[in-house]
Amino acid sequence: MKRIGIVLAVIGLLTQNAPAQTRELVLFPFGIGPAVQPTEEFNVGVELLNALYAQLKQIPNLYVVRFRETNPSILRALEENRLRRDRLVPPFNEREADGTWRAARIGAVMGANLAFAGRIEEFRYDPRTREVTLTVSGDLIDVASGEVLLSVAETGRGRLGSGEEDPNLARIAAVAQAAERIGAAIRARLVPAEPSPAASEPPKRVDQRNERAVFSLFMLILGALLADYSNR
Repeated sequence: MKRIGIVLAVIGLLTQNAPAQTRELVLFPFGIGPAVQPTEEFNVGVELLNALYAQLKQIPNLYVVRFRETNPSILRALEENRLRRDRLVPPFNEREADGTWRAARIGAVMGANLAFAGRIEEFRYDPRTREVTLTVSGDLIDVASGEVLLSVAETGRGRLGSGEEDPNLARIAAVAQAAERIGAAIRARLVPAEPSPAASEPPKRVDQRNERAVFSLFMLILGALLADYSNR
């Protein structure tokens, strides 16, 4: 029994020191609300998706994949009638008749852990103030449980500077600000707070002690096994 206890202690230490598991997140295209000002020269849905994708890729232990109808898992689900084609258009953060989130259902088909889907609520350029306002809402959903881990509503603004005349410059700035705020909120929800530089040294010493403890326990196990073998 003593040896079993030692083995369990070693397993516990190894589990404690194991690296965090990578999770996969599906990023869905945004729905477009009625307060979105249409522009032929600027696709706000695509620009926001690209900007948010770049932000989410920086989150540790998170693999981000964009939703595409051509995904092999999606095509297979369509062929097997496990998924209806009319479910492949925004908005994705809506509940189906059975209460499941559409994003979670598609995310499960793709084998993902998380899903993020939302809607652009407002997007307009005011020629008087030369300012762009972008408002976005969205939900971070746990695919397995269907739980909403985070709901966001963020606003980004961009204004033309002196001598600038192209409204797209302000639109790009508004998109970048909104994406940065959404990405920061998701990161805060998924990643534990990092210790300050002043507090970073003590954990390193703890890690070194843990490594020495694991080595000592392995030596104890080896000694016990050798002693048992010699007594036979």
